[in-house]
Amino acid sequence: MRKTVYFLLIFLFIFSGCVSPQKRGISNVRKGIVSDAKKYIGVKYKYGGTDPNGFDCSGFVQFVYRKNGIIIPRTVSEMEKVAVRVKNPKIGDIVTFSDPLHVGILIGGNKFIHSSSSRGVVIDKLSEKWYKNKIRGYFTFFF
Repeated sequence: MRKTVYFLLIFLFIFSGCVSPQKRGISNVRKGIVSDAKKYIGVKYKYGGTDPNGFDCSGFVQFVYRKNGIIIPRTVSEMEKVAVRVKNPKIGDIVTFSDPLHVGILIGGNKFIHSSSSRGVVIDKLSEKWYKNKIRGYFTFFF
């Protein structure tokens, strides 16, 4: 009986060790996305821009995700088509806006980072009136 209990305990430790690193891995990727995105605060806006010489909104999101090993589409509408809509977004997920189509990366604390056409890469609050009224949805690429 005692050997069976020890065997079960060892099995549980091994099993839990196999599951939790995956969850920590996804969490680390999310944190990496936010950390990398913040490195580009102040980079100017450039229509069609996809690199640190200048970003448009979707080019910025695509660039940051690619730096973290995740390949996503180039445009906001294509991002929405392949991502999964979520009700409880987490850091590293994206938020899209309408009129005009726009995208940013959630960084926590009701904030997101994006490439604004007038200010370049900046952090803004989702509760600001313009953004709050134009949110299309929250999406994730972490399935």
